[in-house]
Amino acid sequence: MKNIGISLLVGLFLTACTPSSGPSYNSYIYNGIDFGSNRNYEFKQGVQDACRTADGKYTKNRELFNNNISYRTGWEDGRIQCKGK
Repeated sequence: MKNIGISLLVGLFLTACTPSSGPSYNSYIYNGIDFGSNRNYEFKQGVQDACRTADGKYTKNRELFNNNISYRTGWEDGRIQCKGK
């Protein structure tokens, strides 16, 4: 009986340490695509503009694209990920 209790305890401990396969709580998901966690406003705006571009409506804030690394990274990631969706 003692061995069963220890086995259950070890089993619960091990399952609590396994990572989930889904997106994390802080993930930024747009158009069903997980763009990662802890994304700032400019990154999100870049993704949204790029996904609109991928849908055929060219959208890019040139000033942000040229001067803000977060926007540029979001736009480039969004263009690649949203293309063909």
